[in-house]
Amino acid sequence: MNDVMVMLGHWQLDMNQVRDRVYWAPTPRERERWHALWLLACGWSAEQVAEALERDARTIAGWLTNFRQKGPQGMTFEQTGGSPPPSTQPSKQS
Repeated sequence: MNDVMVMLGHWQLDMNQVRDRVYWAPTPRERERWHALWLLACGWSAEQVAEALERDARTIAGWLTNFRQKGPQGMTFEQTGGSPPPSTQPSKQS
């Protein structure tokens, strides 16, 4: 049996629910992670998924590790780096 299918069962998810998350996750990055998980559950190797999604195989493995440890919460995208969000404080007039 596919190890990813076992993980899905552990987190009480089926392929239909994963496919739904591919389409309805709140951010494009989360949709990409669910897409990778769906492909892995279909029997694709991490290398095949990485090539299809134009990612490094280590990235795919990291996403899978996050899912294994945290379940659906592990697929959540957290912004790191980049510009800070716009300030909510009114600007000072000089």
